[in-house]
Amino acid sequence: MISLRRRLLLILLWSFAAAWLLLAAMSYFSAHHEIEELFDAQLAQSARVLLGLTLHELEEENEPDIAGIDIVGVPWGHKYEEKIAFQIWSGEKLLLRSPNAPVTPMTSASGYRDELIEAKSWRVFLLADPAHSVRIAVGESYEVRDELIFDILLNTLLPILLILPLLALIIWTGVGRGLGPLKKVAGEIAQRSPSQLQPLSVRDTPEEIRPLADSLNRLLGRLDEALESERRFTANAAHELRTPLAGLKTQAQVALRATSEPQRIQMLNKILEGVDRATHLVGQMLTLARLDPDAAAVQYGPVDLVQTTVAVVAERAPAALEKNIEIELTEDSRGTVNGDAAALAILIRNLADNAIRYTPSGGRVEVSVATRVEGVTLTVTDNGPGIPELERARVFERFYRAPGSGGQGCGLGLSIAQRIAELHGASIELAAPVTGSGLRVTVRFPAVPPA
Repeated sequence: MISLRRRLLLILLWSFAAAWLLLAAMSYFSAHHEIEELFDAQLAQSARVLLGLTLHELEEENEPDIAGIDIVGVPWGHKYEEKIAFQIWSGEKLLLRSPNAPVTPMTSASGYRDELIEAKSWRVFLLADPAHSVRIAVGESYEVRDELIFDILLNTLLPILLILPLLALIIWTGVGRGLGPLKKVAGEIAQRSPSQLQPLSVRDTPEEIRPLADSLNRLLGRLDEALESERRFTANAAHELRTPLAGLKTQAQVALRATSEPQRIQMLNKILEGVDRATHLVGQMLTLARLDPDAAAVQYGPVDLVQTTVAVVAERAPAALEKNIEIELTEDSRGTVNGDAAALAILIRNLADNAIRYTPSGGRVEVSVATRVEGVTLTVTDNGPGIPELERARVFERFYRAPGSGGQGCGLGLSIAQRIAELHGASIELAAPVTGSGLRVTVRFPAVPPA
């Protein structure tokens, strides 16, 4: 399991290490440059001082005995002194040198040069006075500079590196405290039972955790609504199934007690009708139950609504002819929507079944598909009793049947149609036909964006 706390610690420590390395590199180059500048200036200054002293001696004595001065055996006064050397030349004659300076010229060209003396790198500065044929060579071993740079870097960066364990402890503790609100939210969720779906408290919640808490609250709200809907659905389904099953039982008992064959056949036919109604009810309930949990998993694609409507109308035509109802289909040459073909077929079938069921014998049902700029419109119109305007909103409720509808239907057809329309981003409207009585159901699908 990946620990967020450990990940933050590693990210911060790696960031610190990268910053430390960058600081070390910058410090090295900066110190190296400044030390080079300073020490080169000191070499030039030392050479000028020696030149001045030498010229002074030459002016006081025509034959200076400076060459007779021997400082080779003089003990060193400082550890760095042996890493600094000088030579004083008069023409090709070496007048004076430091104990660690060679007897040969340290460099032959004026100015700054990097020379190799006794297998070691030296920085040498040669100052010449052509008027008096005097040359002053002052050199310094690179060991002095490198050691000084190392000491500066060590004294500057080592303390920062040594506090790394303390910094890791501080970060670990700080991240743990910073993740406290997240642990609190996790603990609150873990202590809840499946029935506790009330929103989480967002009081004193940090700004970074607030989106997570808000998303969880929205999810809990949707779950609560879904569970409440399922509870209502289960209660309504149990109530609706109880009535036809009780009727079937009664009719079966009457059939058992029938004394004549015609009476028994009559009761058996009623049992068959009751079984058909119960089968229709169970089928509608299963369809409605399948729409809710699977809605998010539906993979939509282009659906030819005209072709789907033609197939459904052809399927329901025998039922219309059995009731002596004329069913007519008017369709455009095109009518593509984005959706699920099986679900759209259920929507059209339910609307057509309702129209056929509630239209009296000799009536008429019209189904049309029209394509407009704003989208595709499906319309189912009948000349049955219709639905009063005040009842049109309630008929979309599950198991609700409008007054005067009789025992036909189970009150789920329009609920299913509305749910499928919602899943496809469509709207469904009920209205009276322009002419005559009856009901006109209009489903408007949004336009399919061009590919």
